[in-house]
Amino acid sequence: MSSVCTRRELLASTAAPLMAAPRRRPNILFILSDDHHYQCLGAAGNPHIHTPNLDRLAARGVRFSNAQISTPQCAPSRGILLSGLETYQNGLISNGQIRFREGLGPVVVEQLRRTGYDTVLAGKWHIANRPEECGFARAPLWLPGGGSVYRNPKLCHGLESKPTETSGHITDLLTGAALDCLRQAGEQPFFLWLAYNAPHTPWYAEARYTDLYAGKDAASIAPPAHPPGGLKFNWNLYYSVITHMDEAIGRLIAELDRRNLWKNTIVFFLGDNGFTCGSHNWIGKVYPWEESVRVPFIAAGAGVARGRVSDAPVASIDLPRTWLDLAHLEPPSPLAGRSLVNTLQSGLGGPEYGFSVWDDGRLGALAVKTTVEPYRLVRTRTHKLIAWQSGRQALYDIRTDVDEEHDLIGSPASARIASDLRSALVRRMKETGDKAIEWLTRYHG
Repeated sequence: MSSVCTRRELLASTAAPLMAAPRRRPNILFILSDDHHYQCLGAAGNPHIHTPNLDRLAARGVRFSNAQISTPQCAPSRGILLSGLETYQNGLISNGQIRFREGLGPVVVEQLRRTGYDTVLAGKWHIANRPEECGFARAPLWLPGGGSVYRNPKLCHGLESKPTETSGHITDLLTGAALDCLRQAGEQPFFLWLAYNAPHTPWYAEARYTDLYAGKDAASIAPPAHPPGGLKFNWNLYYSVITHMDEAIGRLIAELDRRNLWKNTIVFFLGDNGFTCGSHNWIGKVYPWEESVRVPFIAAGAGVARGRVSDAPVASIDLPRTWLDLAHLEPPSPLAGRSLVNTLQSGLGGPEYGFSVWDDGRLGALAVKTTVEPYRLVRTRTHKLIAWQSGRQALYDIRTDVDEEHDLIGSPASARIASDLRSALVRRMKETGDKAIEWLTRYHG
C-alpha cells in the first residue's frame, strides 16, 4: 500500500527532499484522552470535578460544547484522526478490525512529516499498522495495545522496541516523554500526538487525587447533564484519574509558556470517545447516545480566539483537515472532514451538521459479548437524528431531552426537522461514497 506506507516506501520517502514550506507553520500539540465523558471538565459546567488546567486552556481558546466523535470507539476513532476519512473509507472500522485498508494513500501525519514536521508519537496507539507506517518519525514512549494498567505499564521505548515494564505511573511517564519533545523543539515545526490512556479502565489514582473526592456520595457528584438513574458508577475514582491527567497537561502548558513556544503552537484537546458512565444501563461507548458520541474538545494557542464557546456541531473528523490547513497543505485526495481554521480564529460560525457512524455489527467488535447495530447519526446545534441499518430512525431534541427518552420521529411538529436532517445525512453519504445509503433510502426513499 502506498502509505499507510510499506517499510520500503517509508525509507524512500524519508530520503526524498522535503517540500519547501511556504511560510512559518505552527507547532501542533494534539492531546487525546480516553473514554472521557463530555461534561467531565469544570469548564463544561461540572462543579464537582477539579480540572483547573483544562479550564484555563479553555479560557485561553475555544471550547466546542457540542463536539462529537466520528466513531465512538478507541481504534476507529484514532483511524479517523490519522486518515481524515470515515471508517467505511479507511477500512479501520472497529476494535475488531484495526488495520487500514490496502492502498489508502499517505495519511495526514505522513503528509505533515513529508513537508518538514517533526512527527512524534507518545501514548496509546491501538492500531495494527505501526506508527512509522502512519508517518511518525519518532515514538519515544508508546503503548501498542488498547489498554494498560496505570502503575508500571508495559511500554515501547522507540519505534522498533518491544513493550517492556516501565517503572512509574503511565500518565506521568507519557507526560515526561512529551515534555522532552517540547524541550528539544527547534526551528523545525513539530506535530506531537500525545494519547493518554486516562480515564480508561482499570482506574488507579494516588491519594493526592482521590482525597479531593473522598467521602462524597458518587451519585451526588455526577455531571449536572448526566441522566439520572442507570447503573451505579464510581464518579469519585473516575474524576480522580481525570484530575491527575489535568495536572499533567498543566505541566505541558507551563513548558510551552516557559520556552516561549505558546505563540507559535496550537494545542488541541479531545476525548477519543465519550463514556456512558452507567446511563442507559451501559458502561462503555459505541451506542449513539449523547454520553457515548459527545466529547470534550478545546483548541487554544497561536491565532486561536480567546475565551470563546462554540456550539457548532464539529466532529473529530474535522481535525485532520484543520491540521493540513494550518500547515498550508492540500491533501492529495479529498478528506471527509471540514477545516475549522476560520472558526478557531474567530470563535464564530462552524459547520451546521455533524456526523457519526458505526459500521461493525459483528460479535467481537466490542470487548463484551453483545453487538451494536450499525447506524448513521447527524446532528445540529439542537437536534439529533439516528438512522439504523434495520430502517429504524429516532429524533431527539438534545437541548432539552438529556435522557433521550422522547423520540420525536413521528411527531408532526418535528417532521420538517427530521426531513432536513435526513436530507443532510443523504448528502453526506453521497459525498463520501457511503454504501449504507442503500439501507437508508430503501426504507425512506
